[in-house]
Amino acid sequence: MNNDILTVKQNLGIVGNSLPLQQAVSAALQAAPYDVNVLIVGENGVGKEVFHKILHNYGPRKHNKCIPVNCGALPEGTINSELFGHVKGAFTGAIADRKGYFEEANGGTIFLDEVGELPLETQARLLRVIETGEYKRMGSNEIHKTNVRVVAATNRDLHEAIEKGKFRQDLYYRLAAVTIRVPALRERPEDIHLLFRKFAADVAAKYNCPKISVDDGGRQFLMAYSWPGNVRQLLHLVEEISIVETERVITSEILKKYLPDFESRVTSAGGTHKDSYENGFGPGEKAMLYKVLFEMKQQLEEVRAQLGLSDTTVQSTRPVRQLQQARPVTVDEFEEQEAEEVTTVPSVSYTPASDSPVSTTPSGSASAPTPNNIPRTLEQMEKEAIENALKRNDGNKRKAAEELGISERTIHRKIADYGL
Repeated sequence: MNNDILTVKQNLGIVGNSLPLQQAVSAALQAAPYDVNVLIVGENGVGKEVFHKILHNYGPRKHNKCIPVNCGALPEGTINSELFGHVKGAFTGAIADRKGYFEEANGGTIFLDEVGELPLETQARLLRVIETGEYKRMGSNEIHKTNVRVVAATNRDLHEAIEKGKFRQDLYYRLAAVTIRVPALRERPEDIHLLFRKFAADVAAKYNCPKISVDDGGRQFLMAYSWPGNVRQLLHLVEEISIVETERVITSEILKKYLPDFESRVTSAGGTHKDSYENGFGPGEKAMLYKVLFEMKQQLEEVRAQLGLSDTTVQSTRPVRQLQQARPVTVDEFEEQEAEEVTTVPSVSYTPASDSPVSTTPSGSASAPTPNNIPRTLEQMEKEAIENALKRNDGNKRKAAEELGISERTIHRKIADYGL
């Protein structure tokens, strides 16, 4: 299955090696051979549209049509005509018979993006065609038959929409024979730099400009940000910086100009409802650690200035590679580079200027903090972050978990582990 996943990623241009992304691709591959309807869920900008291609290209209908339909972009007055067709004279402007998407896709796959935006009347028609394969063109009583596989996608909470009477429960269960969840970008921070490099190379080739790169501080900055617009937002950021900035090595200070909401957007929603664990940390916990490390770097800079320490350095074990040609980079090249790199949490080191402790000044002012006050391990940093979050939220574990970007289950386990 791992080789199959790699092949799919290469064929469809999917970039990333994180566990949540691998799980989503694997789920699509497993569902593809079975001719069942699939619901793809995930936030705006995560790349849900790629997954219907996996389901179609690796399924039994791959030699027939696959028609994507953006339900949110279709006017409510013409949506039934677009989906099911109409006959001449059905409404003003209907000067001839017209086939709908379900008729065009007969024998293949239809991808209904933003399916949660469909009006209730259209939902009823859709339910019928899914259950029986039957539909009527607008303005006609003649029953037509079609045989399609329906793949739907939404960024809405359909359970909430059902409770509010805005989405049919029976339609939901027809669409969601299999559900695939596409992770948000903040849930796979280890993929952010790889995506940045890919987009930077593509933008440089597209606009014939020098390729940008990001330094270690900027890289931490990118991983700490919550990316409400997900992969689409990252692409637009790289494109804007490539065109506007004269500097080609991008720092955290430069990024702050383009992400002015950074302080309010530090990853706080990165945990999944049910954390998946890799090397002992779930994606939500990784995001929390990246956030803590970014804050710690700033704290260490302040302590260094007070204690006269040598320059604080943030070291990354992953080498920075520059592409020799300004051209779009294939997924094969990035996968090959990524396979050779070891992904680790950056280590923070410091060197005291002297071994003697800092004493009280002659004027009687309080002495500066000593290096012993700085957490030296990830466990200490994590414990301190949880304690501070609980204090800020008056002991409310749910709110503290949301702030840290981990699930309630995880914070309860951590509280027990650390004896808080």
